[in-house]
Amino acid sequence: MIKQIQKSITFVVLTALFSLTSYSVLAYEVNGESFPADFNITSWTAEDGKSTITSEGVVGEGYGKVYLTHTFNVNSDDGMSGDMVGQARTVNQDGELQFASLQGVWSRDGKIVSIHSFDSLNNGVLNHAQGRVDLFEGTLSFKVFPVN
Repeated sequence: MIKQIQKSITFVVLTALFSLTSYSVLAYEVNGESFPADFNITSWTAEDGKSTITSEGVVGEGYGKVYLTHTFNVNSDDGMSGDMVGQARTVNQDGELQFASLQGVWSRDGKIVSIHSFDSLNNGVLNHAQGRVDLFEGTLSFKVFPVN
């Protein structure tokens, strides 16, 4: 229960931080070790004020096949930015399964959605993912920075 409360507090703080700096999100740059993670959209569900995109791809760094769900909530009057929550499931060649909670912010410019996400894996790994979704091509491309 305490771990869930800590995650909720972390999510609220990160969302508030990124919401306050939504105009500078695209200029935010992270340096250090990283790896690529590329996915193809498998579905897109539109609802009032939000969209959910599911995707899948093979990712190195021991993750294997990765399945993602991102729910993009609109929180701007023009509908061009908001916050995002999601889930990830991975399974490698040895059958090891991992899961992650995803939370972050997004902004859209034409067909491109830019994402900044903090991802908490069940094995204690924390990742910062910077990515872009090409809504026309149906692809997601991330640069993932391990935090710890």
